[in-house]
Amino acid sequence: MIRKLEAGEDPLDLSIEKWEDIVKHLNKITNFNKYNELLETGILNCALCERFFCFRCEDCPIKTATGQPYCYGTPYVLFRKAQENRNLEAMRKEAIAELEFLKSLKQKA
Repeated sequence: MIRKLEAGEDPLDLSIEKWEDIVKHLNKITNFNKYNELLETGILNCALCERFFCFRCEDCPIKTATGQPYCYGTPYVLFRKAQENRNLEAMRKEAIAELEFLKSLKQKA
């Protein structure tokens, strides 16, 4: 992701790609023990965070849309809660919602 970002790829496109991978993965597995936690490590593998987090998310399209920093007001918050609870069905639901949210930001751009 970092190489793609440094090569000039759009961080929103890269975040959409990340969540597409997460949704695909979640739809393939049958229980939480098969979940690859490296797919979603918060700010550590988010192109938008890489670009905007150091500045309290200023100019991040997510903060612009929600008015809140750190992805508050997005399905991501519920995804993380579901992940903490090891609730695979809820993770699937919120991952799809997060992907759709990010795609909607792209449509508005």
